[in-house]
Amino acid sequence: MRQIYAAKLLFESISSPSSMPDKIFEERIILVRAKNHCKVKDIIQKNFPEETFDNAEGGQTTIKLAAILDVFELVDDLDQEPLHLSEVYSRHLIFDEETSVQEAIEAYSLDK
Repeated sequence: MRQIYAAKLLFESISSPSSMPDKIFEERIILVRAKNHCKVKDIIQKNFPEETFDNAEGGQTTIKLAAILDVFELVDDLDQEPLHLSEVYSRHLIFDEETSVQEAIEAYSLDK
């Protein structure tokens, strides 16, 4: 039986000529149906090949999957219940010492 996973992905945008000094990354959370955790990574890598297109500067931009940041098996059964308020992504942030909410937000850039 296939499970539903949420996968947190990081994409990198590389432009040439590199006239723009900005480095652009995109974070995405997607849903994936797979038999297990390992299959999720295979599915993602097969379905997100590098994509190159002409940019406004007269050069080309390539968007590539830079990293699979996290894969999380969903607890909610999306086939049986409405999607409203279904959990899509969750992670635990574990610190070795007492940490305030603001420190956790800053450490993991949770507010961005």
